[in-house]
Amino acid sequence: MRRLYNLSLVVCGMVFLSATSGVESAQAEPARGEPQYGGTVNILTRLAALNALSFNQYDWPWKTNHDALFLEHLAKGDLDFGPRGAGENPFKSLSYIPDKHLTGELAESWLVEEDPLRLVFNIRQGVYWPAKEGVMERRELVAEDIVFNYTHMKDSPRGIPTWWEFISEWKSEGKYTAVAYLNKWNANIGYRLLWAYFAAIAPPEVLKMNDGKGSDDWRLKTGTGPYKLTDVRPDDVQVYDRNDEYWDKEEINGVVYDLPYNDRVVYHIMGDESARIAAIRTCKVDILEAFRWQFAEQLQRSAPELIVQSYLGSPPFLALRNDVAPFDDVRVRRAMNLAINQQEILDTLLNGEGEVLDYPFSSRWPDYYTPIDKLPPEGRELYEYHPEKAKQLLAEAGYPDGFEFDIMFSTADPYHLDLMAMFEAYYQRIGIKVIAKALDYPTFRAKMREPDQAAGYLMNVDEGNPFQVLRARFLTGQTWNPAFHSDVYHDETYYKALEERDREKRDTMLRELNVRLISERIPVVWLPTPTMYEAWWPYVKNYWGEHSVGTQDPGPIYARIWIDQEQKKDMGCD
Repeated sequence: MRRLYNLSLVVCGMVFLSATSGVESAQAEPARGEPQYGGTVNILTRLAALNALSFNQYDWPWKTNHDALFLEHLAKGDLDFGPRGAGENPFKSLSYIPDKHLTGELAESWLVEEDPLRLVFNIRQGVYWPAKEGVMERRELVAEDIVFNYTHMKDSPRGIPTWWEFISEWKSEGKYTAVAYLNKWNANIGYRLLWAYFAAIAPPEVLKMNDGKGSDDWRLKTGTGPYKLTDVRPDDVQVYDRNDEYWDKEEINGVVYDLPYNDRVVYHIMGDESARIAAIRTCKVDILEAFRWQFAEQLQRSAPELIVQSYLGSPPFLALRNDVAPFDDVRVRRAMNLAINQQEILDTLLNGEGEVLDYPFSSRWPDYYTPIDKLPPEGRELYEYHPEKAKQLLAEAGYPDGFEFDIMFSTADPYHLDLMAMFEAYYQRIGIKVIAKALDYPTFRAKMREPDQAAGYLMNVDEGNPFQVLRARFLTGQTWNPAFHSDVYHDETYYKALEERDREKRDTMLRELNVRLISERIPVVWLPTPTMYEAWWPYVKNYWGEHSVGTQDPGPIYARIWIDQEQKKDMGCD
C-alpha cells in the first residue's frame, strides 16, 4: 500500500515536497542593487574555535557538519521563511527547523510508503561532484552515493549505536531514487536523515580511502556544495573557493542568477574577543557573527555604519555528575540550583539581556516550551534564590559542612570565565568550595564523559529540536550527556514518543519530559541564556544575519552574499 502522510500529524522535522527547480526567490524586499560576482567574504563565525578535530565521516566527527561549506544534505532550511522572507524562522545558530520551513537540497522530494515501511528520496538531477586531482573525476551525483554514505557511516565502529537503528537497509532503486527501509517508525527522521549531524553527503571515492575507513586529510575533501576547501591554517584561517559546479540558483527581481556570487569565503579564527571586535571595526572582516553586549554600544559608537542585530545565544548549563557522590543525591542537585541567583546573573553579567529559562526546551519553540510561571512550584523555585534552603537540603543529604568539587570549563567562552567567579561566591555562601579547571577547547571537549571528567562540567549547547535535546543530554549512555544522567522513566518515555505517530500525543510526552527534567530530575544547574550580537558592513549585500540552514550549515547563506565593491571602497574598507 502506498500512502502519502499529512506531515503535521506524522513527522517532526520533515516535509513532503514536490519536485522543484532549485530556484529560490528573495521576496522580503527589493534587492539592494544587481548582484555582483567575485570578491571575498571575510567572516568571524559565532564559533571561535574552528580547528579541525577530524574531516573523516567514518569517525562521526562534528567537523564535517560544522563548517564544511563543500558538503550538502538531503534537505535544508528554506530561507524564504527567514528574515529575508516571511520572518518565521531566524535561522540563527542551530535553530529548530520545523517541517514547513524545509526545502530540498540534494533530494528534490521525499515521501513515506507503507508495506513495507520505507522512505523514498527523489535525488536532484544535474548535481555534479567536481573533479579532484588524485581523488576522482567529475561525475554526476546519483542515488547510490546517498546509499553508500549512510551505509558507510552506519557500519563505522565509532558510530552512535542508536542514531539509525530504525533503518533496516538502504537501497538505490533507479539512478535517482534512494530508499531507506525502516524496521520501526522514528518521529525524528527529518533531523536524523535530512539536515542535521552526520547527514552530510560525501563522494564514495573519498569514503573508500584507507581500506574503507576514509581520510582525515582536508586536501582530499570535496563535495557538491557551493565552495571548495582550499586552505586550512590552524589558529589562523580556513579558505573556501567558489565551486563552479554548484547547481543552485537564486531569482532576484525576475532574473535568475547562478550561485555563489562571491569567489571566496574566508573563516578567520580568532579567540580573543577584543581582537574580534577590532577586526570588524577595521574592516579586516566583513561579518562578525557573535559578540557580547559589553561590546555592542562601543562598536556602534566607533563604527556607526555597521549593521548590528541581537539574537538569543546558546544556552549554558553546569552539568553535575549524577553518577557520583555528592551529586547522585537529587537534594544536593536541588541545593546547587537554589544557591545560584539567576536574576542577579541576568542583571549583572548579561546586563538584563537574555532569558532565565531557555533550556532544555528553547523559548523559540512555542509548541513545546513551558515558561517559568507554568512550571509546578518545585520547578519555579529553582529559578529563585534560596541559599538558606540550599544549606538545609545539604544537611539533610549528609553534607552539613559542605564539600569541595572541581568544575571543568573552556577558556574559549568569556561568559564561562565570568560565571566561574560567580559560582565561587555563591557556593562559598553555602559551604561549598569550587576548584576551577580551565581548559582549552580541544582538551575540554575530549574530557566529556571520560573517567576523569570533573564532577562539574560547564558548557554551552545548541539543539536542533525537542527530540534531540532530550536524547543527547539526558538519555542514558549518550556521548553528549556530561551529567551522566540516567533515568529509566525518561528513557522509556522518550522511546515511546519517538515511535508515536500521533503528533498531539507525542508532543504531550515531550513537554512532560521537559518539565520533569527541570523540576524533578534536576541533572544540571540551569543558567540564563545570553543575548548575543552580530554585525556586518552595509556593503555586504543579500544578507539578513542568518547563520545556518541546518546543523551548522551556512553554505547556502554565504553563497547568496555579494560584496558591493564600490560601496566598500567608499567606506574606506578597500
